[in-house]
Amino acid sequence: MAASPVEAMLAPLKRIGGFVLASLVDADSGMVHGAVREDDGMNVPVASAGAADVVGVLSLMTSRLALPGDLEDVIVTLGSHYHLIRVLPPAPAGQLILLVTLDRPRANLAMALREVREAASAAAGHWIDARPQRDAAHA
Repeated sequence: MAASPVEAMLAPLKRIGGFVLASLVDADSGMVHGAVREDDGMNVPVASAGAADVVGVLSLMTSRLALPGDLEDVIVTLGSHYHLIRVLPPAPAGQLILLVTLDRPRANLAMALREVREAASAAAGHWIDARPQRDAAHA
């Protein structure tokens, strides 16, 4: 089966040490636009929706505190995994986030965060182009 354009853009993230999954997620709905993963048993829709919820809560908190700047990254550390969430630049069709989950014992958190930021920056304009277009009747 051929990879979707989003999956093709996510594929380089598989080179990160300890890689488990990467998904491009609609920040408002938690809908997965594409994902790549290793065979870890990680539930992609649940992890992606959770990442969207975390970003929503933190965005609400920072806006109520009137903190300067926008949310960029969220790092969730668990005993067995790291979840790196990168907020992508806003687009007319909505806010997207990039979720990368890593196996903690095999990952270098600092290097992984750097690689996620570089990948998101390099593909910034392409994420929007590769995303499925919403039907105007449902927008």
